[in-house]
Amino acid sequence: MTPETSDRFSALEEALVKDGAGALFDRLAETFRAEKKYPQLFEALLMKKRHELGLPIQGTDSIRDLPEHLQAEIEEYYVGACRTVGALYLETGDIVAAWPYFRAIDEQARVAEAIERWAPAAKSSGAPYDEAAGTATDAIIDIALHQGVHPVRGYSLVLSEHGVCRAITVYEHQFPFGGEVKETCGKMLLERLHADLVANLKSDIAAREGAEPADTDVRKLIADRPWLFEGYGYHVDVSHLQAVIRAAAILTDKGALEKGLELCEYGRRLPRDFQHPDRPPFTDFYADYRIFIQALLGIGVDGAIRYFTQKVPRGGDEDSVRFPAEVLVYLLYRTGRYRDAIEAHTQHLPNARPGSSVAPSLLELCDRAGDHTKLLANAREKDDLLQYAAGLVHRAGPRTAD
Repeated sequence: MTPETSDRFSALEEALVKDGAGALFDRLAETFRAEKKYPQLFEALLMKKRHELGLPIQGTDSIRDLPEHLQAEIEEYYVGACRTVGALYLETGDIVAAWPYFRAIDEQARVAEAIERWAPAAKSSGAPYDEAAGTATDAIIDIALHQGVHPVRGYSLVLSEHGVCRAITVYEHQFPFGGEVKETCGKMLLERLHADLVANLKSDIAAREGAEPADTDVRKLIADRPWLFEGYGYHVDVSHLQAVIRAAAILTDKGALEKGLELCEYGRRLPRDFQHPDRPPFTDFYADYRIFIQALLGIGVDGAIRYFTQKVPRGGDEDSVRFPAEVLVYLLYRTGRYRDAIEAHTQHLPNARPGSSVAPSLLELCDRAGDHTKLLANAREKDDLLQYAAGLVHRAGPRTAD
């Protein structure tokens, strides 16, 4: 034991003899804070409170196992200790260590703010892969995206640090969020692939023509340049292109849909060997998605509805009908044809469960149409009291104050 170590222990003894156990715990906490030993600081704070309340200072019982009259007081103290230690970790920039303390008290805001400000270590050109930095980034992504603290920032880190391929996998298979979060992240993915395509097209054109064009619209870049596609030419990974077009088709932002349409126009020019079919109704992938996205932009809506109506199999089994019917219902919904969407839903998707389909629920469609007749009839036919009750409540309208 070094003299310094001995002094630390002696200081605790002196504090106890001079001022009692409370002073000892205060000195202990000060020591751990100064040495940045925050887990030990947390334990010291809890030990002090347990001692004050006459509890065993190293008890392992949970708050609910304590005497009832002490539970509220110690829980409040526990929350404060978590905030204190979590904040100390955030001050040092250690978000990963701070998160368990804030998670324990269900407080995400300060961690989200720290993640918003956080940036990965800068990479030097040609430098070897830094495993520690990569592990730290992945830990931040896990907290932000997979644990839901700041999903948009988490997804942006996936895209910037791991690239389009990983970002597509996450978006298509590991993305538990909907609504505005999914819209924002989908736009982020679309804009990245669109920018990559534009940059690669410009580079190819500059090599051939001697100067980069100013255009950023893919349609203008490829117009009158068939040589861009000669010799099996392509400018972004084709599987990435198709995945991003699928993502674009569920976005609502007009600018994003325009970019999705540009990608379709590019894909239609690719050699046939690169035009892979998708599951029905998108068997002619780029042409079908072009028709679909144009309709979402208000172009050729009636023709698109007829086209996708014809793609719903007649007399097929439920599995073969389901996705083409979902696409049709979704298209009718997005183009404001709510009553037609209700008819298509009840005809083709009688067993659809809310949340299991790309199409809106029958309840949402009836809300949009302002008519719940079909929903209530459907519920009676299926002996579904829950759906019937939901329909009655929604038909009655918003609850008013007494």
